[in-house]
Amino acid sequence: MKQRLLDLIICPLCAGSLNLQATAMDGKEIMEGRLTCQSCGKPYLIVRGVPRLLPDTFSAEQQATAEAFGYEWTHFNHIDDTYEKEFLDWVHPIQKDYFRDKLIMDGGCGKGRHTMLSAAFGAADVVGIDISDAVEAAFANTRHLPNAHVVQADIYHVPLRPVFDYAYSIGVLHHLPDPRGGFLSLIRRLKSGGRMSAWVYGAEGNWWITHLVSPVREVVTSRLPPAVTKAISFAIAVPMQLALRLIYKPVNERLPGLKRLLFYNDYLYSISGFSFRENYSTVFDHLVAPTAFYIHRDEFSAWMTEASLSDVNITWRNRNSWRGTGVTPAWESATAGR
Repeated sequence: MKQRLLDLIICPLCAGSLNLQATAMDGKEIMEGRLTCQSCGKPYLIVRGVPRLLPDTFSAEQQATAEAFGYEWTHFNHIDDTYEKEFLDWVHPIQKDYFRDKLIMDGGCGKGRHTMLSAAFGAADVVGIDISDAVEAAFANTRHLPNAHVVQADIYHVPLRPVFDYAYSIGVLHHLPDPRGGFLSLIRRLKSGGRMSAWVYGAEGNWWITHLVSPVREVVTSRLPPAVTKAISFAIAVPMQLALRLIYKPVNERLPGLKRLLFYNDYLYSISGFSFRENYSTVFDHLVAPTAFYIHRDEFSAWMTEASLSDVNITWRNRNSWRGTGVTPAWESATAGR
């Protein structure tokens, strides 16, 4: 934890300011220590460089999801060169220069790949939050950046002041027990006129997943030991990678007239240039999640309407998911509170 993060974090229970007691340092990083709420007296630990600002209890569903994705991102903690292009596609039409000098929040940072990119794009500061042990990988991947911070926190109890210029949540909301509630919770951390972006699985275009894959995931693969699900994912990823490289990529690039004949083409072609390890992690991601909602466009749009967002832009990505962005109204900072 860097000292400057203290100006942004608050108690997740009462929104009080926090006092810091550092007990171990590594350069400018506070590696071990304690944060104590000035209002309610609740203590929180800083462990291995990450402040653990978590509520005392979680639902069983949240706990299972945190364990699944904590395992995933600590075992697939690599950083690929393809991440920048993919990230900008997820937050489209936001561009790299939008991040410069802004205060950014990454809602569900996983292994920290987007936190790292936001910092590299020139953000004043970027804070990545995640409920799971993925924060261990996120901290390792971002600690070298002076403007990057990682906090272990619950999206429903975000321990950050409502001062952020821009927040995004990529591939996280649809894994929450209440995706809408998570979306609105993140928006309450934005300042007046702040912008929110989100990417979620779409109900449209995913009939085969919702009717064939999801039942297997819910009943079988999400309940198996993660190592077993990882082995199953490997067995699927190998032939999938061969199909991507030998069929989807050449057909789309050399015989585009035939691409309409390929199953799930828009999405599978979009990942055909990724490394095997990245696509392996994607398969695992789909099979290990205890919870996954597939969101209709109308529902996604309704979240933004409920939040009174303006300048809303919602687009269909790869014909299987929704990405959207909007700006908070002028009165948001007055109603957001802490």
